[in-house]
This record gives sequence, structure tokens and C-alpha cells, in this order.
Amino acid sequence: MKKLFFLFAAAMLSVQMMAEMTPIYYEGFSQCYDEEDTHYGYTGGNDGQWGGDIATAVVIYQDAPEWSFTYCNAGYQCLKVGTSQKQGSATTPTIACEGEAVLSFRVAPWEGDSIFYVSISGATTTDQTMFHLKKHQWTDVTIRLADIVSGIKVTFTSTNKHRFFLDDICVRPADPTVGAIRTVEGAKLDFGLLGKNYQALSLPLHVEGANLVGNITASLEDGENQLFQLSANTLPAEGGELTVTCLPGAAAGDTHGCYLYLRGKDAQTSQTVEKRITVMMEVANLNLEGAGTKPDPYTCADVILLANNEGTVWTGTYYWVTGYVLGGVKRYNDLENGDYDGISFTDKLSLVLAARPNEQDEDKYITVQISENARAALNVVDNPELIGKQIKVQGLLLNDKANPLYLGKPGVRNVRTDAQYVRPAKESQDIDQIGQAQKASKILRDGQIYLLRGEKIYTLQGQEVK
Repeated sequence: MKKLFFLFAAAMLSVQMMAEMTPIYYEGFSQCYDEEDTHYGYTGGNDGQWGGDIATAVVIYQDAPEWSFTYCNAGYQCLKVGTSQKQGSATTPTIACEGEAVLSFRVAPWEGDSIFYVSISGATTTDQTMFHLKKHQWTDVTIRLADIVSGIKVTFTSTNKHRFFLDDICVRPADPTVGAIRTVEGAKLDFGLLGKNYQALSLPLHVEGANLVGNITASLEDGENQLFQLSANTLPAEGGELTVTCLPGAAAGDTHGCYLYLRGKDAQTSQTVEKRITVMMEVANLNLEGAGTKPDPYTCADVILLANNEGTVWTGTYYWVTGYVLGGVKRYNDLENGDYDGISFTDKLSLVLAARPNEQDEDKYITVQISENARAALNVVDNPELIGKQIKVQGLLLNDKANPLYLGKPGVRNVRTDAQYVRPAKESQDIDQIGQAQKASKILRDGQIYLLRGEKIYTLQGQEVK
């Protein structure tokens, strides 16, 4: 009875393993043959013919439809790709799968040796994808795929005028007992767009090892590895956490990167298991008007440009910004991250700045957060004379990857001390421009600020409004 139970359990396990290894996709072009040998051109490849007047069949019978062919014909139960004058290619339909899989196929050259390429979209691989094909023989290729989200497409091609035969394209699930290294982030670690004066920035990398023996080694190679740094060079076989840091010093306007190699050994075969991750960053080459210093502050346009380049990192650094005060911000929404609601003359916590004192385009406005002992001198409620005047403030544009917007606009945060602002000198420039002695006051009309002197209205530049 125990023997029967053992045999039944073994049979069930065998069926389960076979189900797991059943091909997800297979194409063998098995219908491409001439049953009556009436010379429809279904020749070449599997019948031992490698050149001459062969593989001329125009109709390509597919076991699985929706391939994309360029300059292809059918051979004998296989596909012939390319012509004597044209570079050909063959692309599979989208093959639904996820996680890890194995791609296998057979390929042979037309007559002499040639170079052959395969490219896979929707997956990553550290296996070879370029092959030197030998004359008059098939080459069996196996490529391990990883980081598949929803499906893959495979394209087969070669150098110009190099024809080849293709057969037995198969995608099957990866063997779960084979050693593997996986990362949640997939095959790319991208720091995004960094400002020209960026500081060191780190990203975490979660590594998982499966069916490995010994440690996983980590190394940065094959590129500008001097711009990147690893927190550790070894991890236990089951994986762990790594931190990758990009260091200052990269040239602005360029993309920089290298490869992170994670290597271990398969517990059963001691074969090397490898995962390659592309590490990238791009350094901004923005055409800024200012330098962010007190003598040469950023303009409102600079702040907007930096905010629109998400990922630009100015972590912990305070920059100087200049602009004309238009007022404060209405406070109908959340104080920190709400939408912009328009200009207010009753708010003491914020400012709206623009490059011109009469700017009407709200897309050119920036906001300023004023706090602590800078507030008394900068709020427009207690300092209405600031409206229409140019000031400088020093604050954070982005802080630890925080939202670059303040109250719905590109903003400057944390202007908090009297050392972080420069008010305009007390003078009567507007009065002198108008050329009158009586006192002027500011008024708001149709969303624009004017000077009221007596019974006449003037622009901030001193022109009378009729």
C-alpha cells in the first residue's frame, strides 16, 4: 500500500513539474513543406540544403500567427530570413508571460559563416545575444530572461546581406530549481535628472538570491564607475539590501552610467549566476539666468525651469532667488500642497513673485514660504509697500526629494531668518517718476497693481492711466 502511495505521489509530482515546464509559446513552422514535391520552394535548412535556388516559398505557414516578417520566405519546415540584397528580420507576436522565462531556438546561416543577432523587448538578460553562425550547421541557442512584467517580443536579424534559417522558437517557464538573482527594481537603477550642482544621492536596491551557495558579490564595472559607489561588495546567498550612491563630479548635459553586476553560484551545478543592472543618471544642462548666489540670484524663470525638471536635486542647499512682489497666496486649500488660488493681500505666510511687477501670466508666478523672524519684514499685510518692489530671498528649491511646488506653484521654501532676505531700500522712486509731491498709495484693479495719487492712477513705472 505504501509503495502504491509512493508511486502515485511521484507520478503527481512528475505531472506538476511537466506542467510547470510546458512551453508558453512554440513556433516550428511545421506546415511549411510541399507534400507533393511540386517545387513550391519549401526547401532549405532542415533538408540539408544551405544555398542556391531554395527557400523561395512566399507563403509562410505559422503554427502561431501574428509574426512580423521583413524580407522572409519559408524553407523546409523553417523560416528563411533576408535576401541577397536586403537585410531581413522576423519578430514574434507578444508572448504573454511574467517573471522569468527561457527562450530557445535553432539558427543556421545561408551558405557561409555569418553574424546573427537577437533582441528582446519586455525582458532583460545577461546571456549572449550576438552569435557567430557556422557554415552548414544549426546552432542551438538558449537565453535566460528576467524582469518580465506582462510579455515579451523577440526580433531575429543579422548583418546586411547575411541570410539565415530559423526554427523551433520556444519560450518556457524558468526552472525554479536553477539558481537566480532577482531585484525588485528590475534591470535599471535610474537616478533621473540631477542639477548641475547636485550633491551625492543614494538609492536602495533590494536583492534576492534563490538556490545559490556562498555569497553574492556586487561590483560596478564597464562604465563611469568612479561616479558611483556601493555600500557593500558582498551579500549573503539569500540576498539583502544594497545602497548605490552617485557622487558629484559628472559633466553637465550628459548621461552617465555603468553596470552593477551581481554574481553568485548555482547550488547544484556551481555554475556562475549573474544579474546585470544598468545604473544611470543625467546631469542637467539648463540655461539658467542666474547662479543661485546672493550677487547673482536665480530668477523666477529659473525656479520654474528647475521645478519642471523633476528629479533635479538641490538637497539641503539654500539658493537666492529674486522677483517682484505681487502679493500673498489665498488659503482656501491645504497650506502646504494645495492648489494655487490666486493673489491675496491678507496672507502673512507667503509671497507671490514674478519677473515683472505687472505680470499677468500666472504660469510665470512663483511662491515663497516665509516663516519665523523673516515673516514680520516680508508679509504684505504689514508691509504693503513691498507690492511691486523687487526683493531677494534665500530658501530651499527642493529638499530631500520634496514636492518642488509650494501652494501649487514652483516655490522657494523655508525663508526663515533676517539673513535670508533683502528688502528694497527705502526710497520714493515711484513718486519721483510721477513728479508729484503728494503721497501715493497702491490699489488693485482688474488683478493689476497701480499707484493712486490724488485722483489720478499711475502704473508702477509712472505712466498715467487714462
